[in-house]
Amino acid sequence: MIRFLNIFAIAALIGSAVYAYTIKYETIYRAEQINKLKHEIQAERDGIGVLRAEWAHLARPERIQELATKYLDLQPLSLNQIVAASAIPERSVRVDTIGRKLETLGLAEPTNTPRGKTAPSATTTPGRVQ
Repeated sequence: MIRFLNIFAIAALIGSAVYAYTIKYETIYRAEQINKLKHEIQAERDGIGVLRAEWAHLARPERIQELATKYLDLQPLSLNQIVAASAIPERSVRVDTIGRKLETLGLAEPTNTPRGKTAPSATTTPGRVQ
């Protein structure tokens, strides 16, 4: 009986050691994955920074002006093109065209279902008594 307990204790000790090393190596693996993801995130941020710098370089006003004069053949701005804010017409009132059509058809009023009567169910067949 004592030998059986000794063998059981040794097996439990070996099992717990295997379990502890499994947890240790899984933790190391997860930490390496987290570190790898952090490096990937930083690389993506650096790439975004490079793209923003390239965009800022390409969208420089003097470059855009040079391309516009070269390819668009624009005329210089004249004084009669500049107007005061009061010369701009007011925004027109938005009209509900569907609502107007419903009013002309007389369908704009809310419907009233009489009390005590219910709508026919979807399972009943018209003209058939159940």
